[in-house]
Amino acid sequence: MKLKNILRILFSLLMIGAIVGGLLYLTIYFNNRDIKKLSMPSNKDGLNFTIKNKELLDQSVLLEKGNIKNVDMQILSFKKDGKYVLQKGRTEDNNPELTEQSIKYEAKRREALALINSGFWSYEGLDRPFAQKEIELGKTGLLYGDDQNNITAGTYPNIDTAKMFTHMGSNGWDTGAFGILIKDKKVDKTWEKGDPDQPNARSIYVETYDGIIRIIQTYGHNSLNKGLNHEDIYKLLKNIGYSNIRLAFLLDGGGTTRMYTRSDNGKEKVAGAFVDNRTYIEYLYLTKRDTNAADPNIWRDPELVKAGKSKSITYDDYIQAIYSNGKVPGTQYQFEVSK
Repeated sequence: MKLKNILRILFSLLMIGAIVGGLLYLTIYFNNRDIKKLSMPSNKDGLNFTIKNKELLDQSVLLEKGNIKNVDMQILSFKKDGKYVLQKGRTEDNNPELTEQSIKYEAKRREALALINSGFWSYEGLDRPFAQKEIELGKTGLLYGDDQNNITAGTYPNIDTAKMFTHMGSNGWDTGAFGILIKDKKVDKTWEKGDPDQPNARSIYVETYDGIIRIIQTYGHNSLNKGLNHEDIYKLLKNIGYSNIRLAFLLDGGGTTRMYTRSDNGKEKVAGAFVDNRTYIEYLYLTKRDTNAADPNIWRDPELVKAGKSKSITYDDYIQAIYSNGKVPGTQYQFEVSK
């Protein structure tokens, strides 16, 4: 082989190496930048916590693992306008046991990067006796959003249903839980009536004005006297700063608290308070934006429908009503007819 050809080959190899090295450097640079931006902030006035591990999932979602008040803590952080959106799913089986195996099955079925158990009721199943019982116990908060991470919250029954469905759109979702912690920088403690002020596991949704969404999940249970009480929750949020928070909402607080995550290498992890046997129907999960995730399952009480007092309603019911006579048959819902 001529020296000229050998030099040409060596030069090509050097160029390929330089390009690969440059791409690797850029990947590391942007990953480190995103990790820094998405990392949970700390503040001297906030509740102290320790982060032991950080992992960027699919170059989009930061998973932080650590501990707080001597219990495990996981934090998922992602950009509101990024490639992943928060959606609500229903279990394939009706009310299955909340086991690690069941959660992994649902996550795989949804192609979810993460899954968070939450929600005790929703508008499509308001007639359920369980839903009414949880509302009577004080779990009157409602978190709802569209399929683009535009998420807000209200308190039942003081919710304008028409505005809610307009906000949600055809691929939106709603889930009823404990309630609003902070909204538009203002602290709200009305949710506390539905939860004993004891150490417990917690799942918290937080969105800040800089476009970052976080799901914070902590281990614990009141039977173990471990976890965060009400004051701890607010002190934890002080790390972010109340003035930086657009919305903070308590999704769960007890034995049903779970969080599933899937690493880029395929390793799956389910964290949570596995202290007793629980069942579930709904959950929130992270999916890519092009996924059509809406699957409302209306549940109406036949006797309430007969009496015209059903409270269950879906987005499709709302749309049909506003383009007809404004009424949803079997319910007391009455909407303004669209012109």
